[in-house]
Amino acid sequence: MRLFAALLPPPEALDELAAAIRPLRRLPGADDVRWTRPEGRHVTLAFYGDAEQEPLVRGLTALAAAHAPLRLSLAGAGGFRGGTLWTGVRGDLTALHALAGATRALGGATEHSYRPHLSLARVSRRMSPRVYEELLTSYEDLLGAFSGRTWTADRVRLLRSVPGGHGIANQYVTEATYPLAGPAGRDG
Repeated sequence: MRLFAALLPPPEALDELAAAIRPLRRLPGADDVRWTRPEGRHVTLAFYGDAEQEPLVRGLTALAAAHAPLRLSLAGAGGFRGGTLWTGVRGDLTALHALAGATRALGGATEHSYRPHLSLARVSRRMSPRVYEELLTSYEDLLGAFSGRTWTADRVRLLRSVPGGHGIANQYVTEATYPLAGPAGRDG
């Protein structure tokens, strides 16, 4: 079972994002881009892979009780090596990094780099590096100024990734939900 912890933006924020990325589907090279399904869009906190679920349930319950809800928004654009296009996250970033670090520690992760983002698309491996760079530049030009509405992330979800098969995107099933109930301490 491939498990991970994530925050899910509300439908209004995802609808706003969907409207902003609609023109991107007409960019040169966009035919070689596999867009994530709107219902699968999330901000990953930690990957657990095939970890046992029960220890994660106990750990996430305690962890969520200690962390306050976060005020976040989706904003900007970029791309990771390997061909992932994303939009970034703004808002209570110090608290978000602390939450991500705590959730990652539950799975034994020790690395410290965390870049909060929401993956929007994956570029075909057959796309040439030159075409990818042109697509990324166009993508950043069109979506770089995007600044979505602010929303409150008030729960962490433990999700299970279900492989979709040939040409079908993975599906994400919520295994459990953990309300963020700690004391407020915003960093703006």
